[in-house]
Amino acid sequence: MPALPFTLRQLEVFAHLAASGSFRATADELGISQASVSNQIKTLEEQLGRRLLNRKPGQRPILTAVGQAFYDDMGDFERAAHKLAGYRRVASLEAGPVRYRLLVGQGNFDNYVRPQLDRFLAEHPMLDLSFNTQPPSHELMGTISTGQYDFALINRPVDLPPEPQHEKLARVQGGIYAHRRLVEGEVLPLDPAQVSAMPFVLPPAGSKQEREKLITLANHDVRPVKVVCHTQYYDVMAAMLERGVAVASLTDAIFPPSMRENVILILPMVDWDLEFYRKPGLTHPSADMIDDFLKSCMLDNPDYPALRIY
Repeated sequence: MPALPFTLRQLEVFAHLAASGSFRATADELGISQASVSNQIKTLEEQLGRRLLNRKPGQRPILTAVGQAFYDDMGDFERAAHKLAGYRRVASLEAGPVRYRLLVGQGNFDNYVRPQLDRFLAEHPMLDLSFNTQPPSHELMGTISTGQYDFALINRPVDLPPEPQHEKLARVQGGIYAHRRLVEGEVLPLDPAQVSAMPFVLPPAGSKQEREKLITLANHDVRPVKVVCHTQYYDVMAAMLERGVAVASLTDAIFPPSMRENVILILPMVDWDLEFYRKPGLTHPSADMIDDFLKSCMLDNPDYPALRIY
């Protein structure tokens, strides 16, 4: 293997500096001096023989074109490094299984996590993972802060106050979806009054999820007058949309790729952020493996319909 013109520490310092645009913030985050940050960047540039940052006294450092390309390519390097780190021996079967509780949104689990889960568990037989895959609700999300779950991978509306312990991974589109034949000949997006008159599928009648959904719809002037079905299962909702018998307020991440040609957005509403939670204090190496696995299921899947990756 050829000698690399950088060290992992130099890459770490550069990544923090590129993200923050501040020598002081980078030094604080890494617990080193600003002089050390500067020296690490200077040495990295000398070893590469390329300038990565334009620096002027009193101004924030700005990535050069080469620096931006280098920073973008670091994502591939980091993902490869995490995969290689996954070969580290974590625990023996004789030591007993390592148990974790996970909260994953139903659509995220069914479409992106479950298809990869068998291989992951076969490669790591010491792990015992218990999943809760209920549809999201404010009440369910609130249980994350109580420490009931070790990990969570959920979608939250972007207009909700941020959760300080959550890491935003990506943003997906949210709104009211329908089969294209229900709106054939109409100009999209539809007017809220038109949408209100269409047949709806909603969460279980009288449930907290239904009340939250109706409030969200009302905030966008949509008030369903005809409800053809109540169900807690998002795959059932998606199937009804595919059959063209109802419309529903969902995110496009709910739909399998095979549905996306015919199930279309008819009224945009609030977009949703894919958020990740890891319980503070989880330092066992197996926790890093689960962290990488959950994120890769979503962000490394070309079918995941992200509007943006954070």
